Amino acid sequence: MKTLQFNTHIEDNAQLHLTLPSEYANQDVELVVIIQPSQETLPQQKWLSFIDQTYGCLADDPLERPEQPKLNEIDAIL
Repeated sequence: MKTLQFNTHIEDNAQLHLTLPSEYANQDVELVVIIQPSQETLPQQKWLSFIDQTYGCLADDPLERPEQPKLNEIDAIL
């Protein structure tokens, strides 16, 4: 058994293309695939997923900023 390690990108259509060394040409092999997201891309993937899930969620109910109190009223609160 030989272990080969690749860093690759899985396309939007969820297809993965591997090119193996020629020593494996024209033979039957048992292939085990372990998927581990790259540590560099995981936060970006989570952020993009968050944007996709929340984009436009306030389109029908936009946020409005109420009138702010005058500066001397704020000082009295503090």
